[in-house]
Amino acid sequence: MSRQAPDTLYLEHWLPGRARLRVPKPRTPHQVRQTAGRIGRSKRVRAVNANPTTGSLLVSFDPDDPIDLMIDDLRAIGLEIASALHPTGSLRTETTAAVAVRHVVGRANQKLHETTRGHVDLKLAVPAVYLALAIRNFARQKARLRDATWYQLLYWAFDSFFKLHEERTVREAARSHGRVVD
Repeated sequence: MSRQAPDTLYLEHWLPGRARLRVPKPRTPHQVRQTAGRIGRSKRVRAVNANPTTGSLLVSFDPDDPIDLMIDDLRAIGLEIASALHPTGSLRTETTAAVAVRHVVGRANQKLHETTRGHVDLKLAVPAVYLALAIRNFARQKARLRDATWYQLLYWAFDSFFKLHEERTVREAARSHGRVVD
C-alpha cells in the first residue's frame, strides 16, 4: 500500500495561542470542513474555526506552546504546513550526505524540543554546553590565562549562540511581528 502525500496548508500568520491557516485552491467546502476536523483531533489544538468559502482555518492552542509544537503535531497527522509567502518549495542545492546529516540532527532537535515542551533546542543546548565547560575550566584554572581553554570555550559559547540564531534574527527583523513564519 503506497503512502498518501500529505495535504498542504499555508500558515498565514500566528500569535501565541492561535494561528491562521489556509487550505489552498482548488478547494471545496467539504475539503475545508474535513481538514478542520482532522486538525481538531490534534492533541495540542483546542479549537478550530473554519470558513469553507475562503478556506480559512483559525486554530486555537495553548498560548504557552510554541507554534513549532503545533506544526509538528499537524505534520504527524499528515498535514504539511508551508509558508504563505513562499508557497513553492525552494530549490535544493545540498548533497545527499548533507541532507542525511541535516535529517538526523533535525530529528534529534525535534525530540529535544518536544521533550522540553519547546523550552530547549540544539541551538540553545550546544552553546550552553560550551558555557558550562568554560565555567568548569575557569574554576579549575583559577582564572589563569596560561591555559586558554576556558576563555576559548567561552568564546565558542557566545559565537555559536549568535551564529546559530543569526538567520532567524535577520528573517524576523525583515517581517512585522506576528506575521508569516517560514
